[in-house]
Amino acid sequence: MTEQPESGELLVGSYLRLVEGCELVTYNQRSHKEGEQMEIDVIGVETTEAGEQIVYTCEVVTHIDGLQYPGTPDGDRWEEYGNDTYQNTLERLWKKFNSDKGYITELFDSADSYVFQLWSPVVRGNRDEKYLLGGLYALADEFENETGAELNLIINKEYTERIEALRQVASETEKDYGELGFRILQILEHLR
Repeated sequence: MTEQPESGELLVGSYLRLVEGCELVTYNQRSHKEGEQMEIDVIGVETTEAGEQIVYTCEVVTHIDGLQYPGTPDGDRWEEYGNDTYQNTLERLWKKFNSDKGYITELFDSADSYVFQLWSPVVRGNRDEKYLLGGLYALADEFENETGAELNLIINKEYTERIEALRQVASETEKDYGELGFRILQILEHLR
C-alpha cells in the first residue's frame, strides 16, 4: 500500500517534473524485499537531450519549526554536533541516504548518474558551528567520500529559491500537469 505524499513531497515532486524536466516522478517508494523497511520520499527520472538518464533521490523533511528528529542516537558518530536530538537527526539521515543509495542504484542500475538531495525549508544554525547545520554539511561530505555520490542540501535559502522557481512556472501556465502541489500553486498564482 502506498501512502499519500505529504505537502512538502508534492512540492519537491512538482519541482522535479516541471523545473528539472523529469518525465517520471514517484512518491513514497518502498522496497519489496523481505525485512527492508526503507522508503524514499520522492524519486524523479530525467532523460536529457543527449540520452543520459539521471535519477533524483529526495528525502523531504518539511518541519516548519526546524529539521530535527528527537531521540537518542544509537552510536557516537555524530557526537561532536550538539545534543542528542541533533545527533539522532544526523544518524537517521545518514542511515536513510545510505539505504537509499543501495536501493536506487540497484533499482536503476543502468542510470548514467544519481542525484541525492535533502529538502528542508528550515534548518537552524550556522554552517560553521558544530551543531545540526554544520553536521549536515559534514554528513554530505562524508556521504560523497564514502559512496562516491554527491548529496545536495536543498535547505533554507536554496529551498526557497527552488520553490520560487516553481511558483514562477505556476504563474505562467494554466495547464493541469497532474501534480497536486503544482496545481495548488497555480491556483494561488492566478488569484484575481
